[in-house]
Amino acid sequence: MVIGWLDEAVQRGRTARALLDWTQPELADAAGIALATLKRFEKGHRTPIRAAIFAALEKTGIEFQDDGKRLGVSIGVRKIAK
Repeated sequence: MVIGWLDEAVQRGRTARALLDWTQPELADAAGIALATLKRFEKGHRTPIRAAIFAALEKTGIEFQDDGKRLGVSIGVRKIAK
C-alpha cells in the first residue's frame, strides 16, 4: 500500500508520541501549538505544523529514519523527562 506524505507524517508522529508515552496535550505544549491544531494534524487535515511537531519530538531523542526504502521511528537510549 502506498501512502501519501501527509499520512506517513501523521503515522510517524503518532508512533513517536506513543514511544514517549506523551498525550496530545503534552506534545502540543512541547511543540508550541494549540491542542486543536495537533488534533487536526493527527486526523490528516493540516500540514504547516509538521516541522514544529517533529522538532519537539526530536528534542527528546526520537529519530526519524528514511533510507528511501523504509521509514522508521526510534528513540535513543536516554529519555528526557516530560
